[in-house]
Amino acid sequence: MKLITLICSFIFIGLTSYGQSLIDNYPAIKFEKELIDTNDSLKIIVLENEDFLDQMGDGGGKLKAYYNTELDVKKIEVILFKSLGIQQYTFYAINEKLIFIKDRFKQFEFNIETNTFDYSKFDGGYYGAYIFEKNKLIDLVSTGHNRFEDDAIDAETTFKIEFNSYLSLIKNKLSNSKN
Repeated sequence: MKLITLICSFIFIGLTSYGQSLIDNYPAIKFEKELIDTNDSLKIIVLENEDFLDQMGDGGGKLKAYYNTELDVKKIEVILFKSLGIQQYTFYAINEKLIFIKDRFKQFEFNIETNTFDYSKFDGGYYGAYIFEKNKLIDLVSTGHNRFEDDAIDAETTFKIEFNSYLSLIKNKLSNSKN
């Protein structure tokens, strides 16, 4: 069993690094992403659980938004703690328009002997990288099984709705904190 877990881990790491290289094909977007990631002057606002979740899952969640002095949101990180694993989204934006999204789900390892999940270990999951230009999805790479396998669910539309919903909550919280 340990050998299978080790092999799956190497495959997942390899596929994740493949997804990471997608952004290398878009140097302007990669440059903007790196600027955002290294900008220490960005302020952070955090929303937890009911502050941003309509239906709170098993373990709740956390949303962190990075914004500048003009209240222009550059990055939103969402972490959802679910019974099967941890879902993470990272949205990058310029002028609050999407340029890149990293989507990752890390599934907890299932222990067959105890018939329970081991919350300290991960076994599988998926990774997605999504490139946007002029607020349109232009390229993506996705590994593992994710919610967009169903053709009825459009990745571009879904991510835009989620991003705009999070952005609205952040703007509301920022405007309320000024008063």
